[in-house]
This record gives sequence, C-alpha cells and structure tokens, in this order.
Amino acid sequence: MKISIIGDEPSGVVLGKAWALAGHEISGIAVTTPEAIERVEALLPDVYIGSMPAVAEEADLVVLAVPYSDVSLVCEGLADLSLFGPKKLVMHLSPLQGYGALASAGIHGAVPIAMHPVMHFTGTSVDLMVLKNSTIAISAPEVFQPIAQALAIELGGEPIVVAEEQRAAYSEAFEVASSFSSMVVSQAVGILAEAGVENPAALIGPVVRSAVEDALHKPPQNLDPRDLI
Repeated sequence: MKISIIGDEPSGVVLGKAWALAGHEISGIAVTTPEAIERVEALLPDVYIGSMPAVAEEADLVVLAVPYSDVSLVCEGLADLSLFGPKKLVMHLSPLQGYGALASAGIHGAVPIAMHPVMHFTGTSVDLMVLKNSTIAISAPEVFQPIAQALAIELGGEPIVVAEEQRAAYSEAFEVASSFSSMVVSQAVGILAEAGVENPAALIGPVVRSAVEDALHKPPQNLDPRDLI
C-alpha cells in the first residue's frame, strides 16, 4: 500500500519506518516542527514532506499521528476536501479514542481504524525493536478487523482487538496505569534521593518490576487508585 503520515507525534514516523521495512511505500509525510522534520530525515530520508492534503490525496492508508484532541478535527478537514473514499483507509494512533473519532471519513466510505501500540515512543530507531515486542490495541468495524490486525502484525507486534464499546474503559485503564505508576515510582525514587541513597532508580527498579509482574498475574480487581496512596 501507499501510506501517508500526518502529524508531528513520534509514533507516526516510527510506524511509517516499520511498514516501509515490511514492504509498503511511504508516499508522503506532513510534519511541521523542526523536531518532527529531523525525525523524518533520520528514519525516512527519501520520503516527500508536504502539506496534509498533498500527502493524503494519493495514499491508500492515511495515518493521523496527531494529539487525541485533534484527531476528529484533522479528519473532518481532510473529509471536507473530499480526500476520503471507499478505497481509502484512515487510522489514528491515540489510546484515548476509538474509530468513532474518524466518523467523518467513514461517511465517505473510508475504513476507520484506531491503532495504539502500547509503548513509549522516542522517535528513534530504538523504537523499532521495542515495537516488535509490543502489544497493539486495535479497533475497527468488525468486517475490517482482519485488515487492522494484518497491519499490526506487519509492525511486529501482537494485535489485540478492543471493541468500540470497550474504548472508554481502555482509555481510563491506560491513563491510570501510565500516570499513577509514574507518580508512585517518582515518589519512591524521591524518598531514596532525599535520604542520600546513591542511584535510587537502580535500587528501586527491581522492586517496581517485580511488583508489576505480580499484579499482572493476579485476578483483576476494581480498585480506586486513591485508596492505594
């Protein structure tokens, strides 16, 4: 497929590189910030950098690597320019929304897909190795789920379908896991640092990792994170 990437988020150029290695053609990228341009030049140096309409027009798959608050807005703008049709796929990478955020493209017959590799992106080639061991949450209309799963497998990750009605729960769980765990680890490291302990991160790291592994293997519990503080 011809794939275009729109947006400055580091995930976009990394996924583009992974798909290029899988044999797809990255036909264009629309980025604006100096940091994003630098990432493109490092990972996809020969790819055309242009405006959003220009890179979206010729693509079979348009990937929106934009903040979650901009997904629907960018999609609507491209839809208003008649850049979506029945032969087009459109995807966003936000963990906080399902494929419903792409409804304006779906109205024109395009296939909407929400894909979220569960990892932290640095925008460097290091991400490509991490991606191969990642879990990738995908949401799409049922008939198109095999397409979304195939695209995730080509990235090297393991696709897991999150139904549209489950996206709110997934979003909440992702937010709790990422923000709460970061807060707790920072607090623990801070306690050791204040006590003058050398290299507190290395000391507390094994405890954190073992605690997380233990929690992941226990039966699910509905706990309020505030009760754990």
